[in-house]
Parts: sequence; structure tokens; C-alpha cells
Amino acid sequence: MLVAQLLFRQLFAVVARAMIPKKPRWSHTVWGAKVTRCCDSIFKCAYYCAMTAWCFALLKDEPWLPRLLGGRGETKACWTNYPFQEVSADLRRFYLTAVGYHCSEVVLLLLEVRHPDFWEMMLHHLVTCCLVLFSFGLNYLRVGSLVLLLHGITDIFINLSKALVDTSNTRLIVASYFALVVSYVWFRILVFPISIMWSVWVESIPEAARGQGKIVSWSFMNFGLFTIFLLHMYWFGMIIKIGTYYRQTGQARDLQSNLSSMDFGDKKRS
Repeated sequence: MLVAQLLFRQLFAVVARAMIPKKPRWSHTVWGAKVTRCCDSIFKCAYYCAMTAWCFALLKDEPWLPRLLGGRGETKACWTNYPFQEVSADLRRFYLTAVGYHCSEVVLLLLEVRHPDFWEMMLHHLVTCCLVLFSFGLNYLRVGSLVLLLHGITDIFINLSKALVDTSNTRLIVASYFALVVSYVWFRILVFPISIMWSVWVESIPEAARGQGKIVSWSFMNFGLFTIFLLHMYWFGMIIKIGTYYRQTGQARDLQSNLSSMDFGDKKRS
């Protein structure tokens, strides 16, 4: 996955430069960083579109996909007969693909020049990798697939917004921003705690006990999900701040990454 992303950068860079005209105040290095971010965001948007479609196709008829995520089941089915749950080969392949992608994100973050949001992104990637590996190793693939599904849907709009934020197409920027806000509020601020975190916290132990099962590392699982939720709230505050900044100044900027503030050692043009 890492090789594919780096290769895509080279192939899409020409298009990204055409999408993002250089502004006088940007140094060539800052412009290059924005072009690279556009390439990465387009790649990630395509990745999450494919993974979300794949995940929903696998889960649409499963009893643990709740109505809030487009299914007809209930989240308590995530814990039925745990840990002796049969998991399809296709779901395992999907999960291993997600494991590989998230591990490659950590490697890429370490290899590249540090952006202003390095530490929060590192925390997010590390917690995500731990949870994905942890859930795969302990056969929490049912609840884990729900977490990957709802995050994947939102990540489509997150990366679409990042790809467009430095372009000159105001209508697309505004449309992608509102799509991001709506999807983020629904999936990460409402569905994630109400459905997923509630199921892990409340439903897991009694439901597993009915089948003589025992939940392993329950505290760590809840801690990891709560950490992710805190990051959700932090980033949602940043999303609202971006909208407020645009309304006040008429300029679209990614205030989280804030590439324009990076000290590259070059003189920036005023």
C-alpha cells in the first residue's frame, strides 16, 4: 500500500499542480507540500471509497450491522457466541487489507518531513493500528468491521476536502465541506458513541456470557475507543474552526495541517 501511494504521487503530481495554482506568498517547498497533500488525499479518497463499498457489501446481510449504518441487525450480535465466532475468508481479507494500510500510514508519517499536526496524527495512527491489530488477534472482527465502516465513510469526505481546499473552485470546496460536516456529525459524533462504544461498554459482557464466553481485554478496548472519540471531538472543533475562518476571511485553509506555517528553511514570499 505504501509503494502504491508513493507511485500515485508521481503519476498524479502533474494533475495536482494544475488543480492548485501557486500563490505568491507560498515558497516552492510549501507549494510542493500542498501538491503532495492533494495527491495523497485523492489516493486515500479512492482507497476509502473502495474499502467502504467492500465492507458494506460484506456486512449488509449480517446480523450485527445496525440500522444506523444501513443494516437490519443489532450491535449485540457482535458478541453472540464470542470468542467462537465464524468469520468469512472475505472479511478476514478485508481486515488484513485495513491492517496493512494503517501500518503503512505510520511508516509514511515517520519517513516524511514533520507537519504541524505530526503528534496528533501519530497518536491517531498508533491507536488505530493497536485497535485494528488487537481486534484481529482476539477475533473482535464483528465490532471492528463496524468501526472501520463508519470511519471509512467519513474519511472519504475528509480526504476529498483536503484535496480541494487549495484549489480555486469555491463551489466544490464549500460542497465538500458541508458533506464533511454532515457525515462527521452523524457517523463519528453520534453513531460511534451511541452504537459502537455503547455496545462494547454495555452489551459485550452479558451477551458473551450467555454463550459461556468471556470478553478479553475489555478495559483496553474501551480505552482505545474512548481515545479515538476524544480525537474525533478535537478534530470536529478544528472542522468548525475552518468553517468559521472561511466565513470571516473568505479563504479556505486546512488549519489542522497548516502547511503554510511550516518552517522549511526557505524564505517565504509575501
